[in-house]
This record gives sequence, structure tokens and C-alpha cells, in this order.
Amino acid sequence: MRVRPELRHLFAAAFGLLVGSAASACGTDAVGIDACREIESARCEATQACGATEAEAMHCIDLYRDQCLHGLQSGQEPGADATARCVEAVHAVAACARAGAATMVDCPAEPLVAAADPATITPCVVIARKPEQLADCAFVAKPADTGTTTPSGNDAGDAAME
Repeated sequence: MRVRPELRHLFAAAFGLLVGSAASACGTDAVGIDACREIESARCEATQACGATEAEAMHCIDLYRDQCLHGLQSGQEPGADATARCVEAVHAVAACARAGAATMVDCPAEPLVAAADPATITPCVVIARKPEQLADCAFVAKPADTGTTTPSGNDAGDAAME
């Protein structure tokens, strides 16, 4: 069966669009790659204060070297000073963990964001899962989207309480 010239052109155009869209998906608009790598390296090293082995910390650093190619969740470049303050805060929280701090109440030198309760969060949770709870690292996460509705129909404040 012979394909009509019009269909051949249509197939060629569709193939071109497919290849073009696939190639554009490979691009990146990542922001804060270097800052992410510095902060994540500090966090990975700090996990040793919470029981991780040196090998686990090194694996973590290798993992985040690539993960940080996506940039910071906030989509904002923090700058060298803000990055350095966050790294210092992570190191200070690791020192608190090594000293046996049960909660962030025992680590008053590193303030948390206003919404965080220092009595309910441990230094190891801050290091491993919630660095954005540190005031000096709050920029790593997307800012709260106030006044919006979540898919469940609740507003953003209700979603935080779920």
C-alpha cells in the first residue's frame, strides 16, 4: 500500500514534534544546584551523629550529588552567605545530637522556624528529614501556599493539621 504524500508529511511532522518535545524535556531550569549539594553534603555527614556509618554518609553524599541536579525545592538561589549559614546550622545540630540532645529544646543555639515546636522535634529528625525547620535553612523548601485549596477541598491550613 502506498502512503499518500499528505499522510507522509503528517507522520514526519508528528515524529518531529515527538522528538522535539522529548529533547526539551531533557533541559533543566534547576536553581540552587551548588547550594543544594553543599547543604545535602553537610546533612549526609551529620547523619553520623545520629547513628549512620561513614559508608552510609558517603553513599548519601553520592546520591544527593545527582539529586541536587533538580535544584532546591524553593526554586530560589539562596546565595553564598545563606548557604553557609544553613550548613553551619546543620553542623551545630549535629553537635547537639552528638551531645545527646533529646529535642531541639536542648539545642537553643539553632532556632527553628516559628511554626516548629522545638519540644516535639529531635536533632536527628531535623538533620535527616526536616532541615527546612531550621530558621537558617527555611529557604530550601517551597514556601507555604497560603489561602489555596488542596485537592481534598481543605485549605492549606487544614492540610497541615491532617
